Amino acid sequence: MDISIGVVLISAIASFIACFFSALAGGGAGLILLPILIIAGLPFINALASHKLAVGFIGIGSTFRYARENLIDWKIFWWNALLGAPFVVAGTLFATALDQNLMLLLAGLFILLMAGVSWLKKSSGLHHSPYIQRQQVIIGSLLLVPIAFYSGWISVASGVFTTMLYVYLLRYDQLHATAMTLAANGLVWNAIGAIAHLTLGHIDWEIAPGLVIGAVSGSYLGASLGIRQGNKFLKPVFLLSAVVSGLVLVYKAL
Repeated sequence: MDISIGVVLISAIASFIACFFSALAGGGAGLILLPILIIAGLPFINALASHKLAVGFIGIGSTFRYARENLIDWKIFWWNALLGAPFVVAGTLFATALDQNLMLLLAGLFILLMAGVSWLKKSSGLHHSPYIQRQQVIIGSLLLVPIAFYSGWISVASGVFTTMLYVYLLRYDQLHATAMTLAANGLVWNAIGAIAHLTLGHIDWEIAPGLVIGAVSGSYLGASLGIRQGNKFLKPVFLLSAVVSGLVLVYKAL
């Protein structure tokens, strides 16, 4: 389809804003970027693929910034990234074949539930005391499989799930959890999803450069702000993102 210069510019700005806030909240870029691409006139599958390309570059900007501050545990990074990779591909292949409404509804309700738990548990995400034993790895592995499939399939707010896993299961603080999610999901999961869409011919290359530039710059600046402000700032940002994500997903499902 022919894309106007205005759509290209709007897409680039939307990518910057979406990836800036995603780097702060540990997910949720799709809530901003995907609807804008659809409103701009892209078919759902092309909008999803182009969005996946953009968020694949979140990992480059944010991971570079987080790594400078030693916020990434590379052993856990590779566990998250490699375990989920094949299920991201599987979800991508099913993106046009499965009914989305039930999954959107369940995902939205679960996010709202966990946001409520986090709000009631005032100390969650404020203190970094990692607890990673065999039991946590097994439970985490079982949870990462459906999260990765969802990331490849629908993608919207998938980072919120991973961030919750780090906070509640592995006892990370909000800053470390956000860093790990943006690194593993951004660098590996989203890149694999983008490559899968690329091989299927779904990506619209006219808007791709602006999406990539917006994603890299937005995620770097968002990560920098999060590092400066710390957990007391990041937790309410994450909770707001989670509530909005949950409500939007439920609304889309109904």
